[in-house]
Amino acid sequence: MRSRFDLKIRDHLDRPERKRHYNELHFSEAASRYDFATRAMSLGRDGAWKRALVAALPELAAPRCLDLACGTGDIAFLLARRYPEGAILGLDLAEPMLAIARRRNRFPRVSFARGDLGATGLEAASFDLVTGSYAIRNAPELGAALDEIRRVLKPGGIAAFLDFSKPASPFWQRLQYRLLKNWCGLWGLLLHGNAEVHGYIAASLRAYPDRQELRGLLRRHGFACMAGRRFYGGLLEMLVVRKGLDPADEVRAC
Repeated sequence: MRSRFDLKIRDHLDRPERKRHYNELHFSEAASRYDFATRAMSLGRDGAWKRALVAALPELAAPRCLDLACGTGDIAFLLARRYPEGAILGLDLAEPMLAIARRRNRFPRVSFARGDLGATGLEAASFDLVTGSYAIRNAPELGAALDEIRRVLKPGGIAAFLDFSKPASPFWQRLQYRLLKNWCGLWGLLLHGNAEVHGYIAASLRAYPDRQELRGLLRRHGFACMAGRRFYGGLLEMLVVRKGLDPADEVRAC
């Protein structure tokens, strides 16, 4: 029997192994009500954002796709519908999330496995597409995760991310922190009796780069931005990047 989740993210952001441990236990706790929670916290928009992420990917005949921090499988199933001849692997740290994803799976070309997005153990240059919704912000080491994504992507491969977006202004950062801590923490309290569940999002953003810093980090790790789109006034953002493209070729929309 799993013990009650009682960790605090403020105690687990200082070292990668501690953040990885926190993520595994947090998302194991959140799994049973995760789909309802994401819809509620996004006011019903989570599905539309995920569909926009998959719609922004290029036309490919039979791509190999890797969905990081796949949760209960939403993006993996959207990829399966978008690419009827493709093969999709969803990776997640939390076994309870994977168990739900496997129960929902109706696609023989979709599989799920337990794994760390910073060290997947997958073959180098073996995927055409890598996706992640609410994934890279939770990486124990963001730089290592980007290196791993670059390693598993084929030359010219595409990665697409959907996540909360941190403004550069300290004023807006404080406002965003209060909003997310109270709103998401409320749903953690209602669904799990613990505001830390989902309320952790606000704290996780404190250690996450702001929009421009994230773009700079992506460039330094060998990606060029191809498309960007913000949701809810910039509270969230979608980024599509390509491996190995000269940053000078980035599109203006980024």
